[in-house]
Parts: sequence; C-alpha cells; structure tokens
Amino acid sequence: MYEKRELVRRTMQIVKEIFQKNMQAVSYCKGNMVWRFNHMSGYGLFCFPVRKALQGCVGEDRQIRHHQYHVQAITDQVHIVSGLFCVVSRQEGDDVRGAQGIPYEILVCMSGGMAECIHVYGMRPARLLCRVRGLHEEIYFLEEREVLYIEASHNNVIWHCRGYQVESRDSLKHLEQCLPGEFVRIHRGYIVNVGQIHSICGNEVHMCNGDILTIPMRNSAGTRKSLLAQMEKGLLSPEDMHSYRKLELHMPGGVHFPM
Repeated sequence: MYEKRELVRRTMQIVKEIFQKNMQAVSYCKGNMVWRFNHMSGYGLFCFPVRKALQGCVGEDRQIRHHQYHVQAITDQVHIVSGLFCVVSRQEGDDVRGAQGIPYEILVCMSGGMAECIHVYGMRPARLLCRVRGLHEEIYFLEEREVLYIEASHNNVIWHCRGYQVESRDSLKHLEQCLPGEFVRIHRGYIVNVGQIHSICGNEVHMCNGDILTIPMRNSAGTRKSLLAQMEKGLLSPEDMHSYRKLELHMPGGVHFPM
C-alpha cells in the first residue's frame, strides 16, 4: 500500500509533466489510462487532444502552485487523489492565495500507485479567434468558445455568440478560408463551431444555445461526415473503454467525475 504522501507526490509530478511543452509519456500512468479535460476525453499515455490543450501552459514565465490535496482510500490498492493547483506568473511570488493565476482542479484514480484515470477541470487561457468590425465601426475581439455559428445575411455576416450577436461586413466564403478547422461550413448560409454543437439529428444540427440549423439534403451525407470527423477528435474510442470498465469493477457505483 502506498502512503498518502507518496500518492500526492506522484499526482504533483503528473501535473508538472502534462503541462510541459513536450509530448513525452507522463510518469506514474498506466498505458491504457483515461484522460478528461473539461469536455474533452481520450486515452493512452500520449492522448494527443488533451495533452495539446494543456501543454505549454507552464514555461519560463509561468509556474504551478499546488495546494489542498486529499487522498481517499477506496480499497487497499485503489485511491482517489483530488487537489487544487494554479498556474501563475513567476512574478506573483510564493503565496498562492494572492496569485492571480489560472485555477485548476484535478482528480486522479490510482490503482497500485499508478494513474488509471485523470480528470483535470479548469479554465484554459481564452483562444482569441479574430477581431470583428461591426456595421457602426465598433470593434469586437471574439474568443473561439464564444462563437456558436456564423450566418450569411445579404452582403454581411452575423456572428451568433453566447448571449449576443455581431453583424459585420464580410462573407462566409472569405471566413471559410480564414477560420480554423473547428469551424465547418454546413450550408451556403452557415458556418458552425463544432465545439458548440449539442447534437446532430438527421440533417439538423442542434447548437448549445438551442438554435437548430438545417443541412441541405443533397449535401447531407458529406457534411455530416465532415462534422462528425471533426467532433470525434479527442473523444474516447469505444473499443478502448476497457480500462474505464475495469476501473468501475474496483469502485461500487462506478467512477464519477465532477462536471
């Protein structure tokens, strides 16, 4: 049985390595482990989508401050390690309570001293998407996660964001060439942010805010294929769920992650 202090030390080492810029395998993790970061998930030591989202957050100008770790014994071999840490500027000093950094929570399931599941929850630094000039010369700096979809409107476009809209002079044809791969054109009148899709039902795309966009029937199969291919990047592969199911056998009621 591993001492609680050693399990916390291993968890802190895992945190350090997943935030580094390299994509090497993380210490103290099983080869078929399960990862989750917010809504993203994956498996394996090299889990590219989750690692890509987190790596590089710590560098010469930023560092990790750990605090409030707790270990819960489920069985003699299975433990849950939970904790809080913050990515702060090195100029903030040593006091985490006064640091204005990025807070994260971590939940690790250790089996035999090795991580089988790691769930990190926190606020990624916002990814700035673009600068948009409104019809009345106002300037908006839009973040990627703010934009749900973009709609053509005569000679303009309407940016449908969370809680507001912005109309600007542009075209979907131009934006289709400029926006990153997470934005897919599903119709001559719409470009959607696949990260803000709630579900796809037939030829309807249901967005997270409740809006429903229609895929033209003649392009339905190809468009659905493109959307699903983009959305499934980073999802846990069904055939590799064995490590998750194995973990459930050790824990009555299954494994529950905070959302």
